[in-house]
Amino acid sequence: MKDKPTTIRLSFCIYGDYFDVDKVTNIMGFPPTQTAYKGDRLKYRVSEETFWEYNFAPLETLLIEDNLEVFAAQVTPCLEELASFIKAFALTSKLLFCVEMSPKESCPAIVFDNKILELLHRLNAWIDIDMYK
Repeated sequence: MKDKPTTIRLSFCIYGDYFDVDKVTNIMGFPPTQTAYKGDRLKYRVSEETFWEYNFAPLETLLIEDNLEVFAAQVTPCLEELASFIKAFALTSKLLFCVEMSPKESCPAIVFDNKILELLHRLNAWIDIDMYK
């Protein structure tokens, strides 16, 4: 059996108490993978907050920067409006990386340069990295 290459998946989520998820879709210019309003019944739980989430296509790569390039290309054109919306509604955003490591490859490189950190700061974002072998 052939080993799978290292794959990194990225999800971007904006969440808070209450906001119009359709407004986020209009700002972003593409539909979310999933949304819910606070109190909505989800598959295994009731949503504790309102959220808008987009799952980017997984990339076979050893560099988180490859995922960040795709993310920045989608977010940068609407950054001003999105950052204003997040601030106006006291929202938080999150980047979730799921790294599935190949046992035959080196460990992935995890680097966040100043440009991406500034972008994340403007989006009131935090970073979560889950790594699996």
